[in-house]
Amino acid sequence: MNERSQRRIFIIGTDGLRPDQFDPELMPTFNKLRETGTLIDQYHAVYPTHTRVNISTLATGCTPGKHGVVANVFRQHGATEDGIINTSDYRHLEALDSHFDGKGIAMPTLGDIIDQRGKRLAVASTSTSGAGIIWNRNFPYRVVNTNSAYGRADLYSLRDKLGEVPGPGTPPKLAHVDYAARAVTDIFLDDDEIEVIVLWLAEPDSSLHYYGIGAPETRTAMKGCDDALKHVLDAMDRRGIRDQFDIIHLSDHGHSTVVARRTLAEHLDRARQALPEMPPLLTASDYIYADPLQRQPTREELSWLVSWLQEQSWTGAILGVDSVAQSNPGVIPLSAVWGSPVTDRAPLLAVSPAWSESANDFGVPGTVAAMTEHAALRSTHGSASPFELHAIAVFNGPDFGSGKLSEIPAGATDIAPTVLALLGAEVPGWMDGRVLWETMREPSGEPGDASDVDVEPLQRASNGFEPTARVHEVGANRYVHSVANGRGGDV
Repeated sequence: MNERSQRRIFIIGTDGLRPDQFDPELMPTFNKLRETGTLIDQYHAVYPTHTRVNISTLATGCTPGKHGVVANVFRQHGATEDGIINTSDYRHLEALDSHFDGKGIAMPTLGDIIDQRGKRLAVASTSTSGAGIIWNRNFPYRVVNTNSAYGRADLYSLRDKLGEVPGPGTPPKLAHVDYAARAVTDIFLDDDEIEVIVLWLAEPDSSLHYYGIGAPETRTAMKGCDDALKHVLDAMDRRGIRDQFDIIHLSDHGHSTVVARRTLAEHLDRARQALPEMPPLLTASDYIYADPLQRQPTREELSWLVSWLQEQSWTGAILGVDSVAQSNPGVIPLSAVWGSPVTDRAPLLAVSPAWSESANDFGVPGTVAAMTEHAALRSTHGSASPFELHAIAVFNGPDFGSGKLSEIPAGATDIAPTVLALLGAEVPGWMDGRVLWETMREPSGEPGDASDVDVEPLQRASNGFEPTARVHEVGANRYVHSVANGRGGDV
């Protein structure tokens, strides 16, 4: 690899951008990165396809079963007053840290590892305060977020260098995108202590939620992201430092058009009408938990609930901790998609909503029976649909191949190991991912043999509910391609 001591990494994230929605005419700067770099054809998010789950995976190289951020919103008794952890709020991450003796994110992040090298990881972000701090939870000395200064005087001072933060508004918030890009060009590029720069844009995700996949406003957001990248690359070129940087373009997940809007809590209220003696159960996101302050459900009660869930048209697949999967037919073990060990923050049951290939009003395929309280939500993510599990990964720079398409499956767990390899750092053995040697100009290793396997429930259900997880295996690494609906068919 070239001039290892001077190598720097620039990661740009376009949140929620589906691979099949990338438009080279709308995003010519990103397209040039593709044409002159390496594109991974089968790049995968981790399940669940939530933003903060996947950013935690990008930052740690670990699955949710190990890093412990198991959903955008999940439950952890005793960590907050109501036991709810909303990872969009950095204060909830601080509460999780306090509860787990500094290990709210259970594994070290890239920011931790780079600090040990005597360098810094910097983040410019337009996402939520929680998402913006995950990359560098413990050393947030170079973090610019348009939504928070994290109560830190030094970060207020950092933002002051860029002028007034744009005010709130409806998507696409292109002024926010521009502000974050200027943090990279006006502050981070000239700081030679910064080894890794992350520019994470909440677009087109925000516009996708608000307007839908294929909507004109969403396309405007995509163009705004391209303008931000051009601004950064032009600044590198003016300084004559472009050849210092390996550049990685990522999206964290895809999107599906919403065709149903009922929360899991609302669904469970209907279940209780059929079995009123069922003890209280708690929900968060698409997860079901036992109430730690109430009687625990018996094995028979839990089996009844699983059977009831399997009868509902909105249920695509049910996953559960291994003990639940072992005793309930038709339930896929969470360890099949997360690997082992599975964190004790895992729910009893995860309900992935039913999905289909049907098209929306803009002719874009992929729908989901979302379990959400947002009546106006046009598209969303979180399920095990292939439209949400497939994302974008492009690698460009001195260390990467040019004009190359890699057909070897890869995923979010692989980004942190690859970044460390590019920097000449040791890749910790506890990371779940692998180094993406196949993207590199001068690889120092091999990806391993690739194959596809189908993962089924530990027990076959007699009611015909038969979900199947299609998984890519590359060496010892697994990437979830999709989980087919238990009853098949469209939503």
